[in-house]
Amino acid sequence: MFNPRLLESFVGKKILVIGDFMLDEYIEGKVERISPEAPVPVVEAKGIEIRPGGAANVVANLVSLGAFAVPLGVVGGDEDGRKLKEELKKVGVPTETLIEDPSRPTTKKTRIIASSQQLLRVDWECREEVTKEVENKILSFLLNNYEEFDGIVISDYGKGVVTKNLFKVTGKVKEKTPIFLDPKEKNFKVYKNVTTMTPNIKETFQAVGIRPETNEEAETAGKKLIEKFQLDFAVITRSEKGMSVITKSRVKHIPTRAKQVYDVTGAGDTVISTFALAFVSGADPFTAAEVANLAAGIVVGKVGTATVTLNELKEALKSAL
Repeated sequence: MFNPRLLESFVGKKILVIGDFMLDEYIEGKVERISPEAPVPVVEAKGIEIRPGGAANVVANLVSLGAFAVPLGVVGGDEDGRKLKEELKKVGVPTETLIEDPSRPTTKKTRIIASSQQLLRVDWECREEVTKEVENKILSFLLNNYEEFDGIVISDYGKGVVTKNLFKVTGKVKEKTPIFLDPKEKNFKVYKNVTTMTPNIKETFQAVGIRPETNEEAETAGKKLIEKFQLDFAVITRSEKGMSVITKSRVKHIPTRAKQVYDVTGAGDTVISTFALAFVSGADPFTAAEVANLAAGIVVGKVGTATVTLNELKEALKSAL
């Protein structure tokens, strides 16, 4: 395992998060009867909870781990956009860099939950690419400010913020500031020139045609990812099999640390956040993956979109040593 002092280095790190910012809404209640109108359960709603989702959950995880995060993306000129900004402001995140576009809604995922079981999800979204005006604002901020950041996370949920033109400038940016990409299958055709990406099993198959079920398959797939997308190294998340880190000269397979799995929602956000923080704090890719794997084991034990705190990570490390 890693030295506990590494976690202290997270505090104060400055990370730029580019991606699809969304609001996660949870309607919670109980089910005691079936609707007479259709064969569906009737949920007696008891309350509504909202949380930052998508790239906003990456931001929330970074802040929870002691970093300073700046969000760069788009929201609609609507009530959900206002709510999302308020949720981020509550944890000290500046929202001036969230560009308002009245022509599209703020992405929102509404989940209906009964007895900790998700019954239904309703998505409010626009998946078309952002306008050229919005794209230019994003690229302009990135190019004018990237050297101020310790690292950059690209959190792609396929809602239109991550475009081909972004990867025309990442080669220049990563010479000074490492870039960590959480990919989405629809955009594999445009990705290139980032420090690393963190695809899961399904995404890896979509990217290079290999399902990394075995360690050997993960190693082969990782090398193909490095070559195809011009990565410095690859990190493949493999569910209950843990994570595989592949560099041009070394490979390491890290077993999962999860004790109980309640909900995998947002686990990828925790992985990319923690990995990025560990790496920019001086860890090598293998150590950074150990930290991220430990964090993922914590967050999947929580229900819904969740974050990991620095104290939780410290306690989990004590138990693992």
